[in-house]
Amino acid sequence: MTQFKKLQKKLSLLKNCCCKNQKYNVLVTVLHPCHIKEIQVKTRPTSACKVPVATIVVIDQSEVERKVVLWRGAAFWSLTVFPGDVVLLTDVIMYENLWCGEIMLQSTFTSQLLNLGNCSALNPKEFYPVVDGGALHDLLAYVSSEFPHFGDIPPRQVQRLDGVQYMQLDQLQPNILVHSVLKIVDITILTESVYSYRGGNQRKIIITVEQNRDQHCKMVLWGAGAAWYPQLQRKKDHLWDFKYLLVQQSSVSGDFELHTTPWSSCECLFDDDKRAVEFNEKFQKSETSLMQVTKLSRHLEEKCSGVIQLRAHILKLKFTISVGHYKQLVFRADTSLEYLLASLPMITYSGCAKCGLELQTDENMIYNQCIRCLPFNKVKTFYRPALMTVEDGGYEIHVHVVSELMEKIFLNIPADWLNKVVVPSSDITYSTIVADLCHLLLADTEASYLLQIRSHFVLDENSYPLQKDFHLLNFHPDL
Repeated sequence: MTQFKKLQKKLSLLKNCCCKNQKYNVLVTVLHPCHIKEIQVKTRPTSACKVPVATIVVIDQSEVERKVVLWRGAAFWSLTVFPGDVVLLTDVIMYENLWCGEIMLQSTFTSQLLNLGNCSALNPKEFYPVVDGGALHDLLAYVSSEFPHFGDIPPRQVQRLDGVQYMQLDQLQPNILVHSVLKIVDITILTESVYSYRGGNQRKIIITVEQNRDQHCKMVLWGAGAAWYPQLQRKKDHLWDFKYLLVQQSSVSGDFELHTTPWSSCECLFDDDKRAVEFNEKFQKSETSLMQVTKLSRHLEEKCSGVIQLRAHILKLKFTISVGHYKQLVFRADTSLEYLLASLPMITYSGCAKCGLELQTDENMIYNQCIRCLPFNKVKTFYRPALMTVEDGGYEIHVHVVSELMEKIFLNIPADWLNKVVVPSSDITYSTIVADLCHLLLADTEASYLLQIRSHFVLDENSYPLQKDFHLLNFHPDL
């Protein structure tokens, strides 16, 4: 409330707010807030943009009811007020709607809002340093006599930015701000959903997050929050601390969703961060505790098909390619960093963005269509699948690694980012980071990694293995 002490001026009644271009401070009670929407406004004669706007209907002891139009950032105030709340609005101006002949109030760039709380549970003495005690007393007396049903509203604690709490996904309630530590599971950009932000078109970004395994929640990145997408994509499957998210209920599914607000922020957590340690202890027990780590020698002796966890060293990565005279490209511990960096273009390919099928080009360098995915025709760059040689206790196996897991091993850096610079002012590209990761993966002979593998054995009548296949399901650094 301290910021309102500097702005204290004589309070005006709604019936006296009738002069254009004059700013007023009003103490009113909210009758109905409405949802935020976007409208198109002209910023210049030849251009237009959409801005958020919301309206709340208010009344005071002068028995005058007014609509207050909240523009731009002030529109989000409508999410923090409820029927029966007493609010102080500063620096609002009178506006006459010529279409319907209605006098309204609207916010300005210097407007502020202070929610004193619901009229039935308000302690006037707490706000006497900010508002005139007589005006507040008169307003409460008028509301209690004319709107007695506001007294039946259950007490609700007014939420302020400095009092937002960390919440679990199974404790969410609609229309409140929360902090939450979450694990990112998936990121989707909706190509069919476009909205306007700061005069430009922006696609809707939806993130799937979780705390308990396989219990997912959707998060929608709006406005400036959409700029988080590159860093979230790079560190998918990591833990993030998100602050000032708004909980809303989906009108389609009825499930609770998290939405970014103008106050939202995000922070990627290191594994040794106290918040990450507490998260893993509470929600996501280590997979090692759920599935026993198996010795490779024992598994090869038992010859049982199934899913195992194996802690092993990575000896080789072999890629099958068809560039120039190469047929196979093999990276080992003695492979130089320079060679890895120069070879990266050969371990990527352009394919159908939907199914991943490698696409060839015609004489005009136009990609052929993926017949089975038509009419979908987008092209994406992928890492080539690899054959990984791993070793545990002197035993070696060859493990098939699909394109998606190669991307995860490379810290979720997409293959089509390799030529991009990490920081605009630097010459370091993502290909340098990927090459360094690959070199460290193979050259560090002391490092071991937790691998989740699906094995399949084909045995003859004497239990001799005719065929052995191993496929990587998940990859974890042994931290």
